[in-house]
Amino acid sequence: MFALKLLHAALAYMVVSVIFFGSVGQPLNLAALAILWPDRLGLPLWGWIAVLCLAASTLIFAIPLTSPTARVFRLPMFVALAIVLPTTIVGLYADSERRRGVRAFGADEVEENSFFTSIREAPQDFQFVLHTAALKGCTPYAWSYRTQSFYKLPPDAAVNVLPQRWIAKCGIARTERH
Repeated sequence: MFALKLLHAALAYMVVSVIFFGSVGQPLNLAALAILWPDRLGLPLWGWIAVLCLAASTLIFAIPLTSPTARVFRLPMFVALAIVLPTTIVGLYADSERRRGVRAFGADEVEENSFFTSIREAPQDFQFVLHTAALKGCTPYAWSYRTQSFYKLPPDAAVNVLPQRWIAKCGIARTERH
């Protein structure tokens, strides 16, 4: 019976991981990043929010269950909730703060990706998807979740990630190297 519970928990982890993160390993990568570099997500109290969501996930064990079927699915439900709750709540918080930063920045043009897109794409060595790109006076900028602000995007990177119409409109080109 315990082996069946573990199997269901592993299946729940795989299904939720693929749905939210695009792969089974991505939640582990992001958890390692969060532990090793908690400042990567520059949101105040995001860690506490995630811990509270994990604590709320454990409430599934407080519910008295009489059915043997329900007892088998208690651990998989905990696993699913432990991934879904903190990811959703912190993701909505991050998206809200990013949108507020976009409004305050006052860009001429903006192309936004949600936090959920970002966690599916990052961290990768060669990243071709920005959290959010902005164009202000034909100067390209990108959003940083770490600093919760925009930073100037170098032309060599901009040509790889900005919409082609922005590149053409503003004449953005790679800088020459000597």
